[in-house]
Amino acid sequence: MAAVSPTAKARIVPAEDYPAIPEERARASRMLFFLSLGLMATAAFSLIQAWQHHWRGTACTYGAEELCLSAAIWLNRRGAVEWATRIICFSELACGLFLISYFGVGFSDEELLLFPLILVTAAVLLDWRSYLAFAVLVVVSVALAGSILAANGAKGTTHNRVANVVNILFITAAAVGLLARSLKRSVFEARGAEQHIKALSGRLINAQEEERARLARELHDDLSQQIAALSIAVGNLKRHIPEEQSGARAEGDQIHQKLVQVSETVRRMSHELHPAILQYSGLAAALQSYCKEFGALTGVAVSLTIDGKLDNVPSATALSIYRITQESLRNVAKHAQVATAAVEMRHAAGLLSLTISDAGVGMELASAEATAGLGLVSIRERTRLVGGSVQITSKPTQGTTITVRIPD
Repeated sequence: MAAVSPTAKARIVPAEDYPAIPEERARASRMLFFLSLGLMATAAFSLIQAWQHHWRGTACTYGAEELCLSAAIWLNRRGAVEWATRIICFSELACGLFLISYFGVGFSDEELLLFPLILVTAAVLLDWRSYLAFAVLVVVSVALAGSILAANGAKGTTHNRVANVVNILFITAAAVGLLARSLKRSVFEARGAEQHIKALSGRLINAQEEERARLARELHDDLSQQIAALSIAVGNLKRHIPEEQSGARAEGDQIHQKLVQVSETVRRMSHELHPAILQYSGLAAALQSYCKEFGALTGVAVSLTIDGKLDNVPSATALSIYRITQESLRNVAKHAQVATAAVEMRHAAGLLSLTISDAGVGMELASAEATAGLGLVSIRERTRLVGGSVQITSKPTQGTTITVRIPD
């Protein structure tokens, strides 16, 4: 058996130490749920043992504890974490006091081991102020119960034994409290730093997309127009070159062709920086266009499979999927040493699933993760920003598969 604070202000997510965000609250709720299950299992074992020995008072105490823990689980599942915490504390502390005072054999009973365990559990679950209040309550209640039992001459209970037990509880409360506070502070600081890094990463990716969009507009609206004007000027100039100056006319043709190539390069750069087709034609058309263009540029033939409708995919999610596909195929071209790759995009049951695979040289995943380049980092961060998950599987000579799952 174990317990947490019975005070009315007890909380699993302390405002001063613990970020009151959904994922942290969910983590606290899961911890409380498994704790309740463990307590119910131990109480059930003790209940069976007490019933076999006809210790009816003890059995009734454990039965009441089971009911309280069931109520705590029900409240916890409904989101009332604080109330579940209070019920656990009251039930555990009350059961412990009943067992040593009424149905046990006083302070010589092994039930006394319950109270240090209660303090340790409370130190883990509670914030500092709630733990202090609960620790004082435990020490005072045990001291009062022991004093009453010693005064009434209960078996195995003397004032010296009570004083020793209270001293042990006091030292235990102080030690585990200070240790838990130090550990929690370290954990909270680490989590805060992690949250800060994740937020910064998200802002950097958003800033990168904004800058890409700006550069794409500049290339399309300014540089492309200047190249087009220059191409027209070269064409006009070529018409004024006499026919007999064939060398000059050939050079003019070469300049014109070079301008056409530069214009195509600028168009492709603008498209890669900010795919307008994604905004105006949707994710499916954008993936088809990119896979086709990627194959023409790199010589890696990409087979694209699209299953399900992608018309209503949110713009942020669509952009992340497009960028992940870009980065993954670039890695194929750089490292896989293959002539083919496969992209599968599926949308079913409220889940978007993107898979990019190749049958290339593969890699040792552990070493690759340890020295992950910006490509893999970008894939993971973009997936995280839209609430998805990414799985990478690879073995030497057996290719690489990247699977991204995003709830729509």
